Amino acid sequence: MQKKHLFFDMDGTLSPSRSLASPEILETLESLIETHDIIVVSGSHNKQMRVQLPELPIIQLGQNGNHAEHPVEGELWNDILTEEEKAPVFEHMKKMRELVTTEVPDEDDLIEDRGSQISFSLYGHHGDAAVKRTIDPDFSVRREMMKQIPFENELVEAKIAGSTSIDYFKKGRNKGYNVARLAAQYDWDLDECVYYGDALFPGGNDETVVGIIDTIEVKDPEDTLRRLRQLL
Repeated sequence: MQKKHLFFDMDGTLSPSRSLASPEILETLESLIETHDIIVVSGSHNKQMRVQLPELPIIQLGQNGNHAEHPVEGELWNDILTEEEKAPVFEHMKKMRELVTTEVPDEDDLIEDRGSQISFSLYGHHGDAAVKRTIDPDFSVRREMMKQIPFENELVEAKIAGSTSIDYFKKGRNKGYNVARLAAQYDWDLDECVYYGDALFPGGNDETVVGIIDTIEVKDPEDTLRRLRQLL
């Protein structure tokens, strides 16, 4: 069946971490907008997505989909974490920080409270993108950290995300849940939806989309571009 609704992860899929997408990616997405819905599901703020994909009329599912904004209709939902939900997250991040052996440029840049999500970075959210790609390129460092200190909580869950991050958000309100939520809101046929992501592995923040809609695993933005050109 023809795919009409194209969902994408951001960092590592459409662009390097917190970086502007390439002209080729931007041009390709723009060429698809007339015939397809373009939805980006990212752990970042929606405003950060605007920096990486400027001027594209996309549906933004920021903070793993917990803050949804439509380019015409405006905000669709925003699921904010409560103080009760945040407390165990900060305790867990404190323990995770003790496992980090890499020298970090700014201690104050490791944690971002984004409202609907809290993110912990091994190196720094605003650190040099090229350096960040060398910290944990195959996600093995964070997998081992999560194995050593699992996050077990009834209200919040944690997923490996981006190039150096671990994301914490409301239990069950993961990417898969929010992809299904958006599709239901617009009565989209799930068979006409597809998701592109680089973290579809167990524990990755794209994993929860598996089984909701079709998924395509990509290695990096260049791989995404090749696959999109095949679609065109």
